[in-house]
Amino acid sequence: MTFVAASGDWTNVKIPTKATTTYTEGMIVANDGTNDVPVTAQTQQYVRGIVIEAKASSSATTSIHLQVPRGTECTFYGDMTSGETLDPANVGAAFDFAADGLTVSTNTSYKPLTLVKYISSTKGEFKLNLTTGIEN
Repeated sequence: MTFVAASGDWTNVKIPTKATTTYTEGMIVANDGTNDVPVTAQTQQYVRGIVIEAKASSSATTSIHLQVPRGTECTFYGDMTSGETLDPANVGAAFDFAADGLTVSTNTSYKPLTLVKYISSTKGEFKLNLTTGIEN
């Protein structure tokens, strides 16, 4: 249950990490103003990209690599969080990231994602929205 780039032009970027933070491969991260950190239920703004290099919270590693979209046409595959499902009628609808940063939630508080292709009830192809979603 992780995110994987699907289409568009993506680039790899090396970023600094926070010392006691775990980064899981396939996780979505956002910039909190100091470093890139895993998204949470409340921090879904300033989304940066997909982690492609894991780091344990106890690791001395100070940087990792992300896959970062180079344009608004970039899409990625994502799984739904446990117990939540998609429907073909959801194409074009906005969603949130789940609190774990590894899955998509049907919550729509922040709306950072739009479903562009229904794959199954538990998997879809998504794109990042241009705005934070709060004003939508």
